[in-house]
Amino acid sequence: MIEINNPEINIDEIKVRIEEELQQHKTVHPLLKGTDFKSVPRDSRDVESVPRDVSKDYFLQFHGQEFINRVYASILHREPDPQGGKIYLDKLQSGELTKVDIIGRLRYSREGRRKKVLVKGLLLPFLLRIFFKIPLLGWGLRFVTCLLNLPAVLKNIRKLESASIEQTFLMEEKMEKTLRQLKDEIENLKKDIIRAGAVRDTRITEISREQARFGEEALMIGKADKNDFLKLPKQIKDQKITLLDMQRRILLLLEEARKRLPEPISNEALTNMVKEEDHIMDAMYLSFEDRFRGEEADIKERVSVYLPYVQKACEKTNNGLVLDVGCGRGEWLKVLKENKITATGLDLNRLMVGKCREAGLDVVESEVLAYLRDQKSTTLSVVTGFHIVEHLPFKTMIALFDESLRVLKPGGMVVFETPNPENLMVGACDFYTDPSHQNPIPPNTLAYLIEARGFVNPEILRLHPENSIHIEDQFLNHYFTIGRDYSVIGFKA
Repeated sequence: MIEINNPEINIDEIKVRIEEELQQHKTVHPLLKGTDFKSVPRDSRDVESVPRDVSKDYFLQFHGQEFINRVYASILHREPDPQGGKIYLDKLQSGELTKVDIIGRLRYSREGRRKKVLVKGLLLPFLLRIFFKIPLLGWGLRFVTCLLNLPAVLKNIRKLESASIEQTFLMEEKMEKTLRQLKDEIENLKKDIIRAGAVRDTRITEISREQARFGEEALMIGKADKNDFLKLPKQIKDQKITLLDMQRRILLLLEEARKRLPEPISNEALTNMVKEEDHIMDAMYLSFEDRFRGEEADIKERVSVYLPYVQKACEKTNNGLVLDVGCGRGEWLKVLKENKITATGLDLNRLMVGKCREAGLDVVESEVLAYLRDQKSTTLSVVTGFHIVEHLPFKTMIALFDESLRVLKPGGMVVFETPNPENLMVGACDFYTDPSHQNPIPPNTLAYLIEARGFVNPEILRLHPENSIHIEDQFLNHYFTIGRDYSVIGFKA
């Protein structure tokens, strides 16, 4: 350690002692011991372009790797060697060395003394850093330095507090401005829609309600808790789907009205308007499916149980087409496509049809009976319908079975899956979650109807048991845990 015996020490003596101090630390800092600086590649830039005189404060404005690069370039006129640069960066980031320590060690190293770069304001802080390491004296110097720096520290704290408050006000003003702009845009959109005409009055009311919900949610974002933020993406997705569908139908109606207004409205135009009315709830039902049906990966896993049946039926019928009626979001069609089975889907919901087509699936927008009646007899291998028969009136369901039997090849099969009312939770409650359901159909009833319409060897599969419930009474336990869904598989002789 440095011993201070002469109070009138001059600058040259200080420099000599700095070198001695650095020599003592070589064992701790391998950068200063045995490093051949001549072997380090020089910066490709012109060394003469680096200023020979620089201030310590110039370096302090940089951080991390850029700080290391600047110090090496300005003091040693080269890029950091990999070993030395990494050591200094690690010690800087860990707090073992300060920026002043690194600047001083490079400046007063053997290579730094040869470069003779004047770093203004460095010597005294660097000496203090060295003196801090002297027992007793170093502790006293640290205490005095802390007292001297205390006013500056308090001043910086006040400046930081002031800047933080100002930044908070700016953010609040920006948020208020954004909310005002959002309100203005919503109001302008309302006015534009109202001017479109009386044909869109019903749709405009629906859009206004959605817009009001958007406005309220935007105003409450600042107060929402973590759970609300987690729900927002799903709600926004549902609302976006609804708005896009409404916008599409409004534009179609406006275009139809624009074409027909100069002339008497034809029967074709009236028919088109009625057809559009049939799709008014497409967006709502797609949102309903997303919320209550389950995730795509879960549905694909559930329906994969039918894959061996379908593969066997396709082999028996020379790999004919598989038709999935009421295909919805297309999970079953994706499973078939992944297994190289040719399949077509049917659905009346335009949004679901569009979603399936975007995924590269072959899907037709059509009513199932109309589509089947257009097909030739004995042309299909398999007809499937997942959670569709519970939506159909009785006569329509029977017609579906009859047409399916007609279009199937001998050896072909049908699969119809539906909620299982044998499960008390399903039969008493969960079945009615979907308001478009007609009536639950017991497994034996559906199997009988399929057999009565000409299919042979009907097979009942009870699926998705409720494993989270256990009741001591075995009788009750059976009816609470039995499969929540079931399917009937029938074959054409």
